[in-house]
Amino acid sequence: MILHIKDFFTKSPWGTSLLALLALLSALTYTYIEEIVGERGVMAGGIFAILTLITIIVISSTVSRLEVQEEYKANNDILKAFIEGHGLGDLISERELSGIESNANSIWVFTRDLSNDIGISYTNIQDNAIFETVKDNLKARKKYVYFIPDEPHKYGAIEEFKKLHKFDNGQVCFCLIPVKEFHIVSEMAIYDMNVAVQWFPSNKMNYYIKLGDTHRMGIIGSGKLLLEKYLSDKY
Repeated sequence: MILHIKDFFTKSPWGTSLLALLALLSALTYTYIEEIVGERGVMAGGIFAILTLITIIVISSTVSRLEVQEEYKANNDILKAFIEGHGLGDLISERELSGIESNANSIWVFTRDLSNDIGISYTNIQDNAIFETVKDNLKARKKYVYFIPDEPHKYGAIEEFKKLHKFDNGQVCFCLIPVKEFHIVSEMAIYDMNVAVQWFPSNKMNYYIKLGDTHRMGIIGSGKLLLEKYLSDKY
């Protein structure tokens, strides 16, 4: 729209003629007003007009900003209602999960392949944020317990973990569960027994979902039973 107006006044003969006419009318108007009120009156009127214009601009800008803020707040409320209505408020990104894990002292992980913790992933796209957090947590002597299905290639993953991370004796435990009793489909983690999350099973999105207290307590109970039954001093 602005470009069309500019072209009209700069390229169109009618627009150029109109500009010339406006300039002539302005000059005649100025001369007429100057004859009536004098040069000082014209200057005073010009200053008053400028101040009035500035006031209008400031008021318009303030009103426009308030309207934008109101519109943003309304849209934000709609988005918040949508998120809460669809249960998306419990979704946690890998970066957010990394922050939760870095603040925990005791971490339980139910995993099929240790992929996040050794920096590789076969099931989802991830940016190694968890891997770096595990490394930092182990340096800070925080404790980890891993529940893994007892399969031959999982022993290789454990050795890879030991090669990539440095930790003290007893700081990390690997509880190998018979495959028939390992019913975890996607990775789960429990932090200080207070927060439980599970990876959202989608190859296109790398998100975790926060589990409710009932699920959290059930997982903790199952984990303790598995530790009593299958934890070995070997790993």
